[in-house]
Amino acid sequence: MSFTRDSFLLKHEGLALPTLRMCLEVFKWTDGEAVTKISSFCSAMVVLSTVTNHTKLIEYVSKDLFTSVIQGLELESNAIISADLVEICREIFVYLGDRHPAPRKASYFPLLSFFSYCIYLLEYTLKS
Repeated sequence: MSFTRDSFLLKHEGLALPTLRMCLEVFKWTDGEAVTKISSFCSAMVVLSTVTNHTKLIEYVSKDLFTSVIQGLELESNAIISADLVEICREIFVYLGDRHPAPRKASYFPLLSFFSYCIYLLEYTLKS
């Protein structure tokens, strides 16, 4: 993760947060290569939100990014990168689940049974 990028995101949130929201659209594309490219950036955003404890970034990652990644898992074109997407969800759930309620709320997701199963697996893994 680059210090310059991190500084920019934190100092210019009026510009950065709308730009980050545009990244969420990539998970709706049927272009697995684009999702592959954005997944490492999204993983860095999880780490940045955890380390800085920046309220708006935590909100973005916990609610918006988490929802988009789950929706991205629904697309067959993302099958190749699904392990990375599941890892991003796991990181959000583990590192931010106690700071923001969104990762634990099933009401945000259209596939409630799939999401509930994911939550069960994540909680089971944490207990093991």
